[in-house]
This record gives sequence, structure tokens and C-alpha cells, in this order.
Amino acid sequence: MRTLIAVSCISMFVVMMTLSAPAALDPNLILYFTFEEQLDGRKVEDMTGGGNDGKLRLGATLTNEPAEVYKGAGALKISGNISQQFRVEPFDRMSGYQDHTVAFWIYFFEGFHQGEARSIFKKNADEAQVLNAGFSKSPSVQISGNSFALWYEVGEGGGIDGLGPDGEGSEFELERWYHIAGVKKGADLIIYINGEEEGRFDVPKKFPQGEGRLRIGGTRTRAAYFAMDEFALFDRVLTAKEVELMEQGVFLSVEPHHKLTVTWGRLKTGR
Repeated sequence: MRTLIAVSCISMFVVMMTLSAPAALDPNLILYFTFEEQLDGRKVEDMTGGGNDGKLRLGATLTNEPAEVYKGAGALKISGNISQQFRVEPFDRMSGYQDHTVAFWIYFFEGFHQGEARSIFKKNADEAQVLNAGFSKSPSVQISGNSFALWYEVGEGGGIDGLGPDGEGSEFELERWYHIAGVKKGADLIIYINGEEEGRFDVPKKFPQGEGRLRIGGTRTRAAYFAMDEFALFDRVLTAKEVELMEQGVFLSVEPHHKLTVTWGRLKTGR
């Protein structure tokens, strides 16, 4: 009996210590939003600790409706206004990357509009060129005007128009969660959907960068209507295995220290 009590006490101590231990952040993670809590001034906290909080604008909201949240207590909701956006102001590391990875969960409320692309997010190269047709995208992700699929660009004219969850020619479904990851590696854009590589496309190896904002939702293009959760931007290339782990929810280096999922992920995986 004493042995059992001792083992139980040790186990409880280990769990308590794990609960309080911070998870290590990937040093190349430059933005991470869980969209769980609105701060003063309609701000949403950048969970990397870098202080580059985003701001809800023009009617964009956080939702806690269970179907509209993939993980945790909240998600970003862009719905009901084609100009709604979540905006992050430029900062040095976001203004200088070339190779990079963007990953997020998305849940669509409506499909495509024939002949009209609808924006998911865009990082502008130069804020002064936002209204010009030729400004560089780094990257730009939209719902195509030709099908209910992704139009994903990096640089000028590099990428794909028409990629769905089963590759080119396939389309998304409404009210279903999808994990999207775009990896720019040299002159290749590799797009993963639900942890699987669905396409590899030519992009400029180098493209203009600069002090442009990152916008989720409405950009120069009207916003698509969707919920988004767990948005992460890295200024490095993630491997296929790392993308797969993120999709599975066990890529611990992008978890903030106070999330319980970190603890149970560590206990279950032994990491």
C-alpha cells in the first residue's frame, strides 16, 4: 500500500511539474494566433510573445461557437461583410523572410463566386503598393473564381489556381475543417492539405519584400467567409513530417506554455 501511495504521489508531482513547465517555442515561429481571447482595442495576442498582436477590423470577430472552433476556446470569424479583416502591422522579421511556412485551420461558410476570387489572407510586400494591381504577394491565398479551390501565390505569378483537398481539380466542402500549410522552399511552393502534400509548384526563388501588413479576410480582394484557427507563420521551411505533426496537433514547439494540450501531448508522446 505504501508503495502504491508513493508511486501515486510521484506521478501526481510529475503531472504538476509538467503542467507548469513551458513548451519551447520554435525560434523561427514569428507569428502564432490561437484566436481565443480579445484584448483591449479589439486586439488578439500574438502567442509567440513577440508582441506583434493583431487587430480585428471592420466587423471581424472571434467566435466561440463549437462548430466554428477547431481547437481551444475561440477562432477568428470572417463572415457577413466582404471587408472584414484581421490585420498585423509590419515588423522586421515579417518584412524580410523569403523561404517560409504558413499553416492554419479553416472552415468555410460559403463556396466560390463564379468569376470572382475571394480573399483568405495576404501579406503585402509594400504597403504603398496595396492599391496597385502589380504588387508582390508573399504569400496570397484566395478562393478561386473558377472553382471552390485555392488560388495560392508567392511572388508575381508563381503558384497555383485551383488546388483542392485531393489535389488539382478537386474542391473543398462547406462547414468542414481543413488544415492548410504552404511551404516556400527556394523556387518551389509545396502545399499540404490535411497533412498530405497535394501539389508542388514553381514560384520565384526571390521576390520583393518590405513593410507590408498581413491581412486575413478582406484585402484588395473581397473576403471569403470562413472561420480560422491556429494560424502560424514561420520564417523557415517546415518538413513534411513537421507539417503532419502540426495537423495531428502534436507539434509541441508551436504550443503556448499555458495550454493543457501541451501537457497531455508530452505525457502521451514522452517528449
